[in-house]
Amino acid sequence: DELKKQEHSFFDFRFRERFSEEQKKKRFDIARYKEMMRKADMAIAREQWGAANGFLIQALSLTKDELPASLKLASVYLQSGDLRRAENLYQKLQEDAPDHPFIYTSLAYIYKKKKRYKEAIFNYVRAVELNQQDDESLLQLGKLYQLLMRHSLAAECFRRVAELRPRDVNCLFWLAEACQGDEDFDNALFTYEKILTLEPYNEKAQGQAQDVRLKMKETEVVIKKI
Repeated sequence: DELKKQEHSFFDFRFRERFSEEQKKKRFDIARYKEMMRKADMAIAREQWGAANGFLIQALSLTKDELPASLKLASVYLQSGDLRRAENLYQKLQEDAPDHPFIYTSLAYIYKKKKRYKEAIFNYVRAVELNQQDDESLLQLGKLYQLLMRHSLAAECFRRVAELRPRDVNCLFWLAEACQGDEDFDNALFTYEKILTLEPYNEKAQGQAQDVRLKMKETEVVIKKI
């Protein structure tokens, strides 16, 4: 019995020892992971894309939660101009994290650069669905619609951005121009007048407002003749 107790005590001790070693190793890996991520951030700040890539690959080998490092790596590809790798990685991340707005925004940007406008629109729309306050995605979506001459949709996007950025004059110009493209002269004039309440001496807004008033008068004359 005494021998069995000694054996049990010995094996129990060895188990605790191995467990302790594994925990230390795990803690060391976490520390090293954080260090690699810190070094990657420093390299990104200096635009040292190759170094950042290396640190992030090391970080990925040290963790089970790959999403943070993978997002950062995809961003490195994007910022360094490697659109092919960025697209491939973001597509994989889209499968792994289908409700992450930033992934859709990034893919939309890539597709817009590649002039794959239908895919860009789909991803901007999805990004806005996931984050209703994403004014930048709304703005870019509006610009895409404007580029494609879909003025009413563009105006709706710019109107939503204007609600989120009520003092953003550039956004208001986009809204007014979209309204003009849609021949919605009432709202175009209203928007230019709103710009002038923010910047009373804005010559561009003054000139555009005058042009809209002339178009409204021309439209009234045509309607009267009909």
